[in-house]
Order: sequence, then structure tokens, then C-alpha cells
Amino acid sequence: MRSLAIALLVTTLIGCAQTGAVSVPGEEKVKEYSATAVSLSDFSMKIIAHYQSQNLPIPNDFDATQFFALLEKIYPDQPRVQSVRNSYRVSVRPIDGGYSVMLCDPQADRKIMEDLSCHLDRVEIRSWESGEPVPCAFDANWKPRCE
Repeated sequence: MRSLAIALLVTTLIGCAQTGAVSVPGEEKVKEYSATAVSLSDFSMKIIAHYQSQNLPIPNDFDATQFFALLEKIYPDQPRVQSVRNSYRVSVRPIDGGYSVMLCDPQADRKIMEDLSCHLDRVEIRSWESGEPVPCAFDANWKPRCE
């Protein structure tokens, strides 16, 4: 009888997992991070296009304050901007005529992602995918990622 109960329990759990009734740990965070990466790519397109349309370089002192101030002026989906601002610890730095934006876990010293704005269709550093904690620090060896 005990074997039958265990077999029934295992069968039920497998069935629930396949139908989505039981979620995989971290699945919601993976979805959130993937959606945020899409947002960062879109932000980069808008910011780069803004400066190019004015025939201006990214300022040498470009930082998180300027990043969000510009997005508040030019980005049409303000709830998306505020979601990134409120959900992550955000750092921005100028790099080689462009900029890098890094998102970190607000409660831990862990980098989630870093967008180097050199490939406007993707976020170059997706630390959450490695499964290993990556310290919240800008990538010092970023140039090869932009080639």
C-alpha cells in the first residue's frame, strides 16, 4: 500500500510539473531578467539614437542619473523605466564613446546583467544565466564582448 501511495504521489507531481502547476525554482526570476534584458536593449536603442540624431557623443560623465533623466524624456513606456529603476541597483558608466549599464540585485552584491550598448539587439553580459554569483562590478575586460 505504501508503494502505491508513493507511486501515485510521484505520478501526480510529474503530471503537475509538466502542466505547469508546479513551478521550477527561479523560473519567475529568469522570466523577469529576460524581460528586463529586452528593456535594456530597447533603452540602448533609444539613447544611442537620441545622441546620434543630435550629432552628439555620449557624455564623458554619463551616469545613472543622466541615464534615467534622458529615458524619462524620450522613452514612451515610463512604467518600464520605473520598473528597472525600482527593481535593481543600477550603475552606468561611459565607455569608449558609448556607455554601460549594470543591474545588480538590490539586496546582494550580485550582478544580474550588464549592457555595454555595443550590440543594440542584446545585452552582452547576462550573469544570471551562469548560475554562479558574479560580484556587482563593471566588467573590466568589456572590449572583446563588443567585437
